[in-house]
Amino acid sequence: MVRLCLQGGNELLPASREMDRELLALAGPGPVVVVPLASKPGSDYARTGAHATAYFGELGADAVLAPDARKDPAAAAGAVDGAGYVVLTGGSPRTLRDALVDTGLGEHIRAAAGRGVLVMGSSAGAMVACRTTLLPQWRGNPNVGPGLGLLDGYVVVPHFDGGRTAWVRAGLAAEPAVLGIPENCGVLVEDGRLTALGESPVTLITAEGRQDVAGVGFEPT
Repeated sequence: MVRLCLQGGNELLPASREMDRELLALAGPGPVVVVPLASKPGSDYARTGAHATAYFGELGADAVLAPDARKDPAAAAGAVDGAGYVVLTGGSPRTLRDALVDTGLGEHIRAAAGRGVLVMGSSAGAMVACRTTLLPQWRGNPNVGPGLGLLDGYVVVPHFDGGRTAWVRAGLAAEPAVLGIPENCGVLVEDGRLTALGESPVTLITAEGRQDVAGVGFEPT
């Protein structure tokens, strides 16, 4: 059973701590492995990774930064293979998607998820975790493309405040449902069941309309 948490962004801050404590309680044996491939190589990758590992360390977890797979794919794969919890931080969805494909690390994350390892993606990480991801452009509506494939039937719109009409429209043209996830909130997906996490409503959007996600099952058709 794949267990996946999709978060809406602005992650690793005090407003997300209660949600992240709940998730850590679900994680299996092994460290929290942070994979900030949505960040640029070098100082951006290191800075995001240091912030994330410190954050999870403050929550009592054993957290490590995966080596940048763009520089050392074998070491990054080894870190993911030993993880009890994999975290895909936010940044650029296109940068993340391309890095996961080009380095082969996406295959290791899929294999980990298949073994029941909890995977969390925030913002870009949540978008790319799905079968289809939005790929924002500087101007115009976002493109869509293949993602990691941990969840079928949904497109994630992060930082959701009820708007982002063009993003929602692009998502519904590609998949049956869109998950509009506000910042500091998330959706836990377990065996097809969606459970909202955080204090703000998560919105499920289909061609038929919108509804709040609660602890109920939903299968897009």
